[in-house]
Amino acid sequence: MVRHIVALLAAVLVLPTHAQFEALPDANAGWTVSFWVGPGYPHEGYHYTYDAVSPDTVYNGTAYKKLLVATSIDGSIFPAGYGGALHDNELGQVSYWEPGAADPVLLYDFDVLSGDTLLDVFGLYPQDLRVYAVDTITITGTARRRVEVECLGWSGPTGIYWIQGIGSTQGLLQTVACGSVSGIGELVCMTANDTVQWGPNVGGVGDCALALGAAEELGPASDLWLHPVPAEDRLFLQGVKTGAQVEVLGPDGRMVLTSAAPQGPLDINTLVPGVHVLRVIEADGKVRTARFVKR
Repeated sequence: MVRHIVALLAAVLVLPTHAQFEALPDANAGWTVSFWVGPGYPHEGYHYTYDAVSPDTVYNGTAYKKLLVATSIDGSIFPAGYGGALHDNELGQVSYWEPGAADPVLLYDFDVLSGDTLLDVFGLYPQDLRVYAVDTITITGTARRRVEVECLGWSGPTGIYWIQGIGSTQGLLQTVACGSVSGIGELVCMTANDTVQWGPNVGGVGDCALALGAAEELGPASDLWLHPVPAEDRLFLQGVKTGAQVEVLGPDGRMVLTSAAPQGPLDINTLVPGVHVLRVIEADGKVRTARFVKR
């Protein structure tokens, strides 16, 4: 009997231990996500940040970090509201507590191996996923675990990743790798400690809220709206008067486009990807600016 207990203790002692690491930042981070259902539907944007005023909510004795989310539909910005809450257990798993849900669900699991199946992952709709590959990449000088996920029944690279410290390349909360008639999500920008981790100008100082396409003066006082957000080849302007001059500054601050106020969409097909500043100079000399993302 004693021999069996010793053997059992020895087996316990050699069990692998899980090193602690931060799967997602727990403060001073922002994520901007685009979402598009398809032709005929508006482009939507979502900007998530942690709630600095009332940071925590509790589930079964565990503190979850509350999220605020500001929304944008075709460039029109709406005030931030409650966007749910996140919990990082420091072992690689992140749970999400959706507003109104009875219980949290698994959002990310970085403690996985190729071939593992992930059950009930929160995404555009609940979906079982399989891990296609796991590797490590370096972003802003930090080595990060990267998990490529695929839909069950599919096989081959998907290009859809969960990246430690950043989130899903389809968006903070859009983790699913399967095709969906619900729409297409994309992580446009992610910052931590005021440094861009994903999107344009990685490693530079940035604020992902700019990627919503918001004007310099946010709120109802601003009548300059740009859409879609982000844009690919055409950018629609609202609130620009006839006779105004339109200028676009590139990510490096240089002038890349000038135009009279267009009657239709502004052609931005030749611009490089990244965050640009659009400047409108009215006939009376008034200047208004807004930022947009060229995809």
